[in-house]
Formats: sequence, structure tokens, C-alpha cells
Amino acid sequence: MKPPAVSPRLRLALLAPALLAGAPAWAAYDCNVSVTSVGVLYTTSPVNQDANGTVTLTCTRASGDANSLTYRIKADNGLNPNGTQRRVRRGTSGNRLDYFLRRGTTVGGAASCGNNTNWSAPTSGNSQVIRDTLSFGTALTASVTWGYCIRVRGNQGSPTAGSYTDTVQVFAQYPGTNAGALTSPASLNYTVGVSNQCVFSSFPTNMVFSYTSFSATPQVASQSFNLRCSNSLPWSLAVSPASTTLLGLGYTLGLSPASGTGTGADESITITGTLPAGQAGTCAAATCSGSQAHVITITY
Repeated sequence: MKPPAVSPRLRLALLAPALLAGAPAWAAYDCNVSVTSVGVLYTTSPVNQDANGTVTLTCTRASGDANSLTYRIKADNGLNPNGTQRRVRRGTSGNRLDYFLRRGTTVGGAASCGNNTNWSAPTSGNSQVIRDTLSFGTALTASVTWGYCIRVRGNQGSPTAGSYTDTVQVFAQYPGTNAGALTSPASLNYTVGVSNQCVFSSFPTNMVFSYTSFSATPQVASQSFNLRCSNSLPWSLAVSPASTTLLGLGYTLGLSPASGTGTGADESITITGTLPAGQAGTCAAATCSGSQAHVITITY
């Protein structure tokens, strides 16, 4: 039995809209960026292992602002670079594997992979970044999604078995000039499993519920993520805590399937959250919100 591999955090939030006397006023554009994390299994054959993900930019404007905004989306070189070459690393050891990170070339399209890197974070200019113009139309909020692809080359020798990881910080600049404002960074977590390993090839995201006191029906939400385990390797999943209370509302989380045998391909896992009906909750105001972090662990 090997120790648990990467344990992503899932945050469940209970939200209810607050009643406001008027809409908030924005002094200028306000933007944030989010990115999906990925994982693959390494092979000593010449076959490359590719993983696709997405980065999303969301911006809000005031009613008097222009309805278009230029932007650039950048990615740093990660935690273990060798010059501009990105690398995943096994724990704190010296074991590393090279990989390449490529950006998409069209909005909404999947990026192609290759044996070079074309997504970076230059100190100036537009080279090696995603750049385009965000159009709001008549709306005050707009978003755009781009694809990226990560490739770890096969045939990089016979590295020590284990879980190799790296974290790349992704951020946007708006407007798309050297003097533009920068968003807070979003973490792109990349995991490479070597030998008999399991990895999350896609990660769960936040689950949000809106619950009214004494609801006549249960509130249920679910989402899927992908697990990939080496061929014939038994695995099991657990979520912690599986049941707890938030704002006086009890709820449970369940995984399906919760165990299986690896095939080397993605296995779709569904996580379902349930808030039973008839709960009063604890809230001293008209509306309240809260959040709770949960950890999903693979054992194999």
C-alpha cells in the first residue's frame, strides 16, 4: 500500500444573495483569472503524455466604461525551472522531469501540444502570452476562456517511482499594456505519476448551494472530475469530512465510484453534496454565507 497521492481541496459554500438598496458602483475595470489543474501518468516509452486544461478571464466594468478591454494572460516558469525549461519534481528530492506548456491560439479552442513552450510571462511586450480584446456588448460582466496543453515527454529514462508535481502561477494584465493592472495569480497544479501511480487528471471545483430555511425538499448538487491510475492498480477514494454542519445546516458528500482498478485511462468520478430538507439553520441576519474545505484523498 502506497501513501495517498495528491489531495486536492474542495470548498463547499452556502450562499444567499444579500438585499441591497442599490447596485454597487465600480470605479474601474475589475478582473480575475481562474485555471484548471491537470495530471498524467509517465511512460518510459517514446510516447508523450498530454493533458489539456483551460484558463478563464472574467472582468466587470462600470456602466460608463468602454465596452471592450484589451488583456494579456501570462504564466510563470513554475517552482522547478532550469532556465526557461519547466520541470516537475518528486517531493524535495532531486528527481525531475521536463515538460512543455503551450497556450491556445483561438478563444474557446483547445490548445495543441508540442515539444516546446509557447506560454510564458515576459517582463515586457506581447511575446509568448495570450492576448486579445474582451467584448462586453451591453453587459457589465464578461468572460473569456482559452485552452492550454501540457506535455511531458516519454523516454526520459527510468525515473524513481512517485508523484512529481509543479505549480505554475497564471495571471492577467488589463488593459494589455506594460502599465496595465495585474490580477491575483491563479495556481495551475500539474501532477505526473511515475510507475504504479494515481493522479487527478482533472480537479473538482467549488460547490455552491443556496438554501432557504425549512426547505421542503433536499438541496442536491453534483460535479465530476477525472482520476487516472496505472493499469491493474487497485484504488480507493475518500472525502473528509464526509458529513459536517455549516451555518447550522447539516450536509453530506459522497463519491461514486469510490473504488476501482486502474486502466491507464481517465475514470470519471462524481461527487454529490446533499442538504436534507426541513433544516432551520443558524443566521442572525436575513441572509448568511459560509464555506467549508474538504479534502479528497486517493489510496492505492
